[in-house]
Amino acid sequence: MGGSSKTSAPSSQYVDLSPWSYAWWWFILLAVHLVTGGYNAAFALFYYELKDTYLYRTLEYSRIGMLAKDHPTITVVNALMASMHGGCALLMVGGSLWRRELVFSLVAPENGENSSTRTKVQAFDDRVSSRLESMKRHTSQVYSRVWGRRGFLGVNGRSFHAILLGRELLETLLQTIQAYRMSWYLPRMLLNRFYLFLLVLNCWSSVFIYSLLKRDEARKRFYCLVSDCIIDLVSSIGIPLIVVISYIGDYDSELKGFQLEYWYDDVWSARVLNEFQMVLVVSWSDLISRTVFSIGLIATTTNLKELLRKVPVKGSKRRVSAADNAMAFNKSKKMEVIHQIRSTVRLTREPSKLVKVGSGNYTGTGLRTRREQNLLFLAHIVFGAWGVVVLGLHIQASVQPELPQCALQVRPWAVTEPACYLAILDCYHLGISGKKAEVQAKWSEFDRSTVVTLAIRHCTALEVPDSIADFHLTTGIKLYNSTIYEWGASAAVTNTNHPALIWLYFVRVHLPDGRLPEGIMSTDFPTNLYDLEFTYTNVREVPDDLDTKWLIGTTVYFEYSELTSIPSVILRLDPYSISFTGSPITELSPEVFEVPDLVYMYLGSIPIQDLPPDVTNLSPALGYLYLTDTNVSFFWSWIDPLVEKTLGWPRAPLLMGGSKYCAELEKITRGESTTFSVPPSPGYSILMDASEENRDTVLHTANCDMENAVPVYPIDLEDRVSALQ
Repeated sequence: MGGSSKTSAPSSQYVDLSPWSYAWWWFILLAVHLVTGGYNAAFALFYYELKDTYLYRTLEYSRIGMLAKDHPTITVVNALMASMHGGCALLMVGGSLWRRELVFSLVAPENGENSSTRTKVQAFDDRVSSRLESMKRHTSQVYSRVWGRRGFLGVNGRSFHAILLGRELLETLLQTIQAYRMSWYLPRMLLNRFYLFLLVLNCWSSVFIYSLLKRDEARKRFYCLVSDCIIDLVSSIGIPLIVVISYIGDYDSELKGFQLEYWYDDVWSARVLNEFQMVLVVSWSDLISRTVFSIGLIATTTNLKELLRKVPVKGSKRRVSAADNAMAFNKSKKMEVIHQIRSTVRLTREPSKLVKVGSGNYTGTGLRTRREQNLLFLAHIVFGAWGVVVLGLHIQASVQPELPQCALQVRPWAVTEPACYLAILDCYHLGISGKKAEVQAKWSEFDRSTVVTLAIRHCTALEVPDSIADFHLTTGIKLYNSTIYEWGASAAVTNTNHPALIWLYFVRVHLPDGRLPEGIMSTDFPTNLYDLEFTYTNVREVPDDLDTKWLIGTTVYFEYSELTSIPSVILRLDPYSISFTGSPITELSPEVFEVPDLVYMYLGSIPIQDLPPDVTNLSPALGYLYLTDTNVSFFWSWIDPLVEKTLGWPRAPLLMGGSKYCAELEKITRGESTTFSVPPSPGYSILMDASEENRDTVLHTANCDMENAVPVYPIDLEDRVSALQ
């Protein structure tokens, strides 16, 4: 270690450093506390505000992380960790300012040798010592016996090895679990290998250190603690930070989340669904694991601070002995100081009782019996073997072949088949048409139970095989630019086989006879599948009993379909959001606007001339109505409740870009006209009042921007990503 001074005794209880090296390590340990405390504070603030953000709604929908009711607990735990690390940093800075030199705490070192300006201890007479002084002395003794450097938890305490081994056992177990989870969730091989390298190195560190350093016990403990500190730091904040940083550029601070368009990108959304499992708290055991790593950092850095000692550059070789301590104090010191000197005398005499284990590598450990030294030696061998096993599992996983249908491939431990969480069956690039046997052959090359997102592209004659039932963890299925020949009931998506499925997209898909396939209309329909979107398909009819199969309250889009009317069965689903943008619908029934829980209604680019006049019970939940690129030129009075309830909203409820109404409104705002083309009538809405007094209401309610005149499904993005290259 650069800048350290050699000790005269191999059994020294300190690692002596030159002033420059001591300052270097002081700043390193301060940085550890500041970085870890800052991360915990930011994490606490993140969870404090998360429940009210758009990001949380998307995470909750995707079933990533814990629910909002658990966020206060996560916030409190991280705030507590932040305060503990902040307190450690404050002690370092405050103590250094108070004593006018770099120190690790306000309290002077126990041997009194580390400071150039030694702490003055007032003499006292034992015969007249007050009760207060006795209590102070007793408290000091208790503190010294527990937290002092020779106390129960101290770096030179007799229980140091037992406590360190227990802590290492727990942390290594948790770190192994984290490495295993990373092998499942992170396709970043470099990051996985880096973390595994640290884990294996930490497992082997004790064996190497005790073999190389022989009798230098202080350095043995120092390097073991440094190794623990590094792996704890990477485990607690390193991995999550690396993942989060890669998504910062995509985050929209105004939206407080990621733009909806990102979630339609197969690669991006699949990455988020998996990688955020390593960032967010996903279970109580996960929270406990993070807390253990954070507390482990505090324990490790505390022991490191107790080991380090600053000596003058030209200082002579030093060792800890009773004589050294006696020279630092005079005979009038407090009784507790004398007690510490006596304790030191005992410690310097104890090594003579030690026995040799492992060629003498364990004689300076402070363990006095052969049994204790054998147990320590055995523990180090176990940790070394643990590292070998972990390395073997990683090597076995790394040699799995790469498959073209695995767009994002992971390499989990102890699996016999390649695993991928984004599987893309691209018939064009694979040179197949999509027949059952061809699809089955390609799907059988990897572990289907590991797939999170399944995409099927460019298949001219797709026949879905029954093996689709094996995609148990799949959250989304997308078909793009394909013709379905067969998707029967035996290959249906079901709650039994696809309990995690939350979305199903058909984009530029040709269906037999324009009908929905039996495979997406099972009576055992997935209970979480609330998002069904069909964009640029030839759907021209839907079954009348669809409301007995699909979920109530779902989101249903038939954009640019061949439907000529909005099926009543879709309305009976009481959808949250519907879109029939671009479909050849010429007339709307009043029932379309009376769905109780409908919030979003997209009816842009359809050839309607006007809205129905006899809507008697406008949906109380309706918030946004898209009528872009339509011939609608006026509104009936039944729309007024929507106008009135949204006056204070930041967004306009009526999106009318490209409509006849907006064309007339623009003439009025430019002063080319004073009224709308339709004559005034009591049956018309207040939106038909073009007077100056009502102008603000009209302009706040109707948005005439053309940017809204697009399908909900981001078809341009999909074509850029998925089209034939």
